[in-house]
Amino acid sequence: MSPKRNVVVAAALGVGFLAAVLSYVFLNGAQQRAYNNAKLVPTYVIAKPVPRALTGVDAVNGGYIQRREVPQEFRPSTAVTNLASLENKEAAAPFSVGQVLVSSMFVSPIAAANSFSQQIPPGDVAVTISVDQVHGVAGLAVPGDKVDLLVSVANAENFMLQNVPILAVGQTTAASTGNATTTSATSTSGLYTFAVRPSDAERIALAQQQSLGIYLLLVPPGSPTVSVPQVDAGSILNGPQTSG
Repeated sequence: MSPKRNVVVAAALGVGFLAAVLSYVFLNGAQQRAYNNAKLVPTYVIAKPVPRALTGVDAVNGGYIQRREVPQEFRPSTAVTNLASLENKEAAAPFSVGQVLVSSMFVSPIAAANSFSQQIPPGDVAVTISVDQVHGVAGLAVPGDKVDLLVSVANAENFMLQNVPILAVGQTTAASTGNATTTSATSTSGLYTFAVRPSDAERIALAQQQSLGIYLLLVPPGSPTVSVPQVDAGSILNGPQTSG
């Protein structure tokens, strides 16, 4: 190889190395800016789809779980920080890529074998409705939340039920909810399963069958049951003009 060619090759390698260094510095700085220089803490996330009943050992050894650094404020309080805690446990439900690994996702084989029906409170039944994003609080309600049910009857809006517990959204239950964001499949499924008394299940089923336009109203924890008058076209402007 001629001396001139050696110089060209060396220069090319030098430029490539410099570009790699600059790219690393830029990307690392961009990530820090995206996190607003927040304190990063270790956490574990699902790296590839986890099937139900997959053992914790197989999940770790099979690359289903990946360690990442996330802003401390985004790590759930129940996040798993030691993979040894998954020993002798198995996945309670299927989990999607990107979910943060929390303690309730891997449970003992006995707990994992429990059927969904065991999550229904005694005296209640499970009933499912289908609503779109507008009627379903933009998909923000997750298993474990409570909602009020608002229906349209005779051109008037009426509260049918209040503080109705959500057992599942789609096929995701409270046991398989990894964090507040859950998964896109959960939040956009449009299928909500509630635990209600049998008589209330009849009312919900009839309202759904007659297309009365059921609205889900997400309520905060501990929300009281209150008497709310119906609203029709003639009373829309009644009441105070400020909310809260």
